[in-house]
Amino acid sequence: MNNMIKGKLINAYKSPDSKFCYYMAENYREFEKIIGVERWDWTPQKIVNVEPWFWNTHTIPLTFGCEAIFKSDGEEWVKAMISDPAQVEDIAVPDARSGRCGMILERMEQMIKELPEDTLIRMPDIQSPLGVAELMWDQSFYIALMTNPDEIHKLLSKITSFIVKYIQEMKNICGERIVSCTFPHVWSGSDGFYLSDDANSMVSPEMHAEYSVNYINRLTEQLGPVYYHTCTYVDRYFENISNIKHKIQVNWSLGTSADPAVLIKELSGKTVIALQIGLDIHKQQGMVNFGKNLKDEYDVVKYLVDNMQDNTTLYLSLQNTLLEKPEIVKKIYNLMLEKKYTPQQVCGGGKIHLFNT
Repeated sequence: MNNMIKGKLINAYKSPDSKFCYYMAENYREFEKIIGVERWDWTPQKIVNVEPWFWNTHTIPLTFGCEAIFKSDGEEWVKAMISDPAQVEDIAVPDARSGRCGMILERMEQMIKELPEDTLIRMPDIQSPLGVAELMWDQSFYIALMTNPDEIHKLLSKITSFIVKYIQEMKNICGERIVSCTFPHVWSGSDGFYLSDDANSMVSPEMHAEYSVNYINRLTEQLGPVYYHTCTYVDRYFENISNIKHKIQVNWSLGTSADPAVLIKELSGKTVIALQIGLDIHKQQGMVNFGKNLKDEYDVVKYLVDNMQDNTTLYLSLQNTLLEKPEIVKKIYNLMLEKKYTPQQVCGGGKIHLFNT
């Protein structure tokens, strides 16, 4: 059954133009216990993260030479290394095996040797070149975008070159055992790479096109399709994001972006749409502002599913926080049964049970 599930998912990424909703949960065996079925989601293999660095957004700045600092709560962060645009000239592109990135690669090598062969390794967080540059530069960064574009472009080019080397080295180490999608926690094949473009909301659409989209497209030219994430996907960035080439999957924050019904219509037939559903997501201000009267997490899932087009491939990541609401999990499962989206209905095998809720 795992091979059938994997085949369905691979085909969905290759041809994201059929109406279907895939779904999984990070700790799906606990969800199985709640629901009482042997198999309930579309997870074909176990996937592990590269800890303790998996979620770090400052990995690449550290590798370029930024100094590690620590916040009051003990969380590691970075001190900017650029205060004068002239400093950019002397910044060298690091070796992929150096600094924090080198430590991550070494850990991946250990994991490949130690873990069972059917266990996959999820690619750690990769920020866009613009997001990396923002962390490397001090508070004058956004002024420099206007006053020193040449130095900004030179830095972005160096960061882009490093990201290519870094991801290629991950692929050399992990081969087909890497899951290229970092977030949300869904399954993906080893093709392509993940990129978080959260810095878009900090600049105008014109600056985003010049300083981010251009460099993301350089990455896709060399690394293949991109699993693209942005926290802020609103109308003024629609054209820019549509100009990012080779998007194999798109993810955004439901609480800080446009109405998902609008975005689903915008993206259907072009890419897999992958969204995360966590505890109290219906209470986030962005979701409340849509005025759809969503009372719980089930209502959010139903709203997404109801707004699927005939060519929508949706892939939901149900987060472990939902374990606190077993009745909601059961309602979501009933919805998937009603729509015939469960792996049991598509691939056969496993127990199917409709719950009274």
